Amino acid sequence: MAGERSELRWRGVVIAEGLRDPALINGMHVVGAQISRDGMPIDDDGATGRWHLYWVDAGPDELDLIQAETVHAWYSHFWTGNRLLVIYDDARFELTRDDPASWAPAVSHGLGQGLLPEWLDFPTDDSTGTLDEGGASG
Repeated sequence: MAGERSELRWRGVVIAEGLRDPALINGMHVVGAQISRDGMPIDDDGATGRWHLYWVDAGPDELDLIQAETVHAWYSHFWTGNRLLVIYDDARFELTRDDPASWAPAVSHGLGQGLLPEWLDFPTDDSTGTLDEGGASG
């Protein structure tokens, strides 16, 4: 129909602890969830706890909301086809999903925010990437 906007949908992973208002996830189409092991860093003050990871399907407006609510030194990432989108509070990177060399700007940005390299693996499936190696549980 004329005038309708075709909305690209992205599948992605959002960590509730990385949002100023985690209730934002309640309004999204959640397709999966996982809780990490205990002892994960929660804030800059040294608090630890569990991460609550949600796999969601999101359109452009939802991606904007996620970015607006993202806490500094956290990120969410999304994929569609061969495209990978990494969203920080202050930047977005559109990369090639199957070309880790293209991820360098997003990894560099995350390192600059104090994230550990092993957290910047951007898994694009139902795994939790390197969190699985550390004992994430479902």
